[in-house]
Amino acid sequence: SPGGAKLIQGAKVSGEFLKELHCMKCWCSALALLPWVLVALDAQLICWQALLRCHNEPECELAYNQYMTACEGNIKGTRKQCPSHCISALIRLNHTRSGPDLETCDCAQDLDCLNAKRAIEPCLPRRHPKDAGGIGCMEARQRCEEDSNCHTSLTAYLSYCGQLFNGRKCSSKCKATIQQMLFIPNGMLLNRCICDGVERPFCEVVKENMSKLCSIGDHGVVSDPTKDYEDPYEYDYPKNDKEVDFSENSSASQSLSRGVASPALCLVPLPHLRLFY
Repeated sequence: SPGGAKLIQGAKVSGEFLKELHCMKCWCSALALLPWVLVALDAQLICWQALLRCHNEPECELAYNQYMTACEGNIKGTRKQCPSHCISALIRLNHTRSGPDLETCDCAQDLDCLNAKRAIEPCLPRRHPKDAGGIGCMEARQRCEEDSNCHTSLTAYLSYCGQLFNGRKCSSKCKATIQQMLFIPNGMLLNRCICDGVERPFCEVVKENMSKLCSIGDHGVVSDPTKDYEDPYEYDYPKNDKEVDFSENSSASQSLSRGVASPALCLVPLPHLRLFY
């Protein structure tokens, strides 16, 4: 009948409409997920893309140009040590919005990019325990200064190990201070930390002096009677231009108690006391 035909036709139209509506819902769901898919695909940029982003950001472009100048020797492979101005430039670049992408980007098959990344990697600041090399000394020192017991030991270390910092000797008082630090959890972080940031060159000097002058065993400081002789006139020796006064009342020691970062404090971290290489 005509009435029945209209009902059947209306049912077909309704069915098609429901199918279209269902498809529209599917497309809406897909579009809603699209930003998350793009974020996932953008998680690791190709380095030329990261570089374009940096050049489109004035602060990043300025920091990148400074980095290229300061770290030129490291990038070309003609310099093995990391100068402080190179590390400072890296830190400034990392503080820009697009800068961190240059560190995490994928070089793909670009050999120049791979070689540059390989050359500059030792200069990158390390601040997190999950990093390949361990916790950075900048973060380790900050944790120690926030711990009252560790801060007290750190101040004593600064006072008694001045001769070690200046490359002269590792006195018995200095060794005792190091031993005390090893029994404090945050002191152990200073034991394992990797020299990083603007303090890295000075930190590495202390590490080298400690390797040469202190006897460090697997369970702490090993006492050597032949090296524990205290020279009663050691503090009367004239200081050369490169030496820093780390006595208890010195400006270096006082600046530690105020939390001020001075050049002398660059020597504060206890890098690799047990020298695990």
